[in-house]
Amino acid sequence: MPKRAALLLSTLLCSSLVLQAGGCVARLGRMASRLGSGQPETILESDVAAPPEMESRHASEIDQSEGRLLGGRFTFRGPIQESDAFAEEMVEAFVERGWSLQQRRVGTHEGRLVFDKDTRRVTVDFRSNPINPAMSRATVLVGPVASADPAKPGDGPTGGGPA
Repeated sequence: MPKRAALLLSTLLCSSLVLQAGGCVARLGRMASRLGSGQPETILESDVAAPPEMESRHASEIDQSEGRLLGGRFTFRGPIQESDAFAEEMVEAFVERGWSLQQRRVGTHEGRLVFDKDTRRVTVDFRSNPINPAMSRATVLVGPVASADPAKPGDGPTGGGPA
């Protein structure tokens, strides 16, 4: 109930500032939609943003310490109407939580976003379903920065890295 009261108060304050902060109303609408749907804004109450309006379908390899999510693989299903809009909302959610965007690659029906914070990296891969947008999917991988991208140039038997 406190979340709903805070949302109502935020809505009232925001509506009085619409002319000064036009983006506030859209943002509150997304928050209200997420709160009303019961979907969490973060994964496992951490600083890792959950894909908006999507349901968690599977989680594995979870590593947590003192409230910090250090590792894991999380899959989600839900609507992605437009890849660009979905990517923008994800970037906004991560940046608000102190993450920095390292990579943004978005196509017509799929994309990849990579974020870093302290020693952690989060990779968000998503694919929209043009026939049934409600069945679009997203995968969120959380891990240490050093091991987050296993296929780096120079690695492997011919690249000068470990064989």
